[in-house]
Amino acid sequence: MRQIQTKIAHHTAELDAHPFFAFLRDTEIGPSERLAFAPALSHFVMTFADLYRFVLRDEPARDEYQKLVNAHTYEDGGHWKWFLADLGHLGHDPQVTFSDALRFLWSEETIQIRLLSYHMCQLGLGASSIHKLVLVQCIEATGSVMLKSIAPVGKSLALRGGKPLVYFGAHHLNTESEHTLEQDGAQHIVDALEVEPALGRELSALVDRTFALFTATATEMLAFVRTPRPIARAASQ
Repeated sequence: MRQIQTKIAHHTAELDAHPFFAFLRDTEIGPSERLAFAPALSHFVMTFADLYRFVLRDEPARDEYQKLVNAHTYEDGGHWKWFLADLGHLGHDPQVTFSDALRFLWSEETIQIRLLSYHMCQLGLGASSIHKLVLVQCIEATGSVMLKSIAPVGKSLALRGGKPLVYFGAHHLNTESEHTLEQDGAQHIVDALEVEPALGRELSALVDRTFALFTATATEMLAFVRTPRPIARAASQ
């Protein structure tokens, strides 16, 4: 299992070097401009709640690995509430009608984000507890890259007179270190797991697939922020 953890770390470093995250860390660009991608992320954030509640959670847990997954789904499953609040703080609520918002979420500009949602559900439905555990670890690793990049942006926006952000702020980042999966006991369980070669190949492919999907999403979000336009206009095209 440690080989799988090493692969996750390798992919995480590669994702962190993606131009989208360099864009988020570029302090020469205003914080509002750097957070312009936020509405485009809506489909995944809202699906994420269902992914954790209905796909990855399995009660009663069949083994200690599923117990770790279940604990994590409760810890992370309600973050969509922070996201919706931040969209309001960022001024997106008065911009579009409900029908235009739906057109935007299912527009050509957000294809990879929707595919990310669908494939995460595909990878998790009916999966073994070990597959789910590795999937959650991949999601956490990609989320860590995002949160470390956006938390300073949210802070910068607040210092400029904007409302404090939670999902896109330091609070979200800080809560990640408190998760069950980050505790020494949980890490020991994962590190001590020995897997057969066939299962190891499956888990390795799962890691590759998950990071490929998140990388495609990062590329799409970068394109989104480089060609900013009102959501209502984007939805009509």
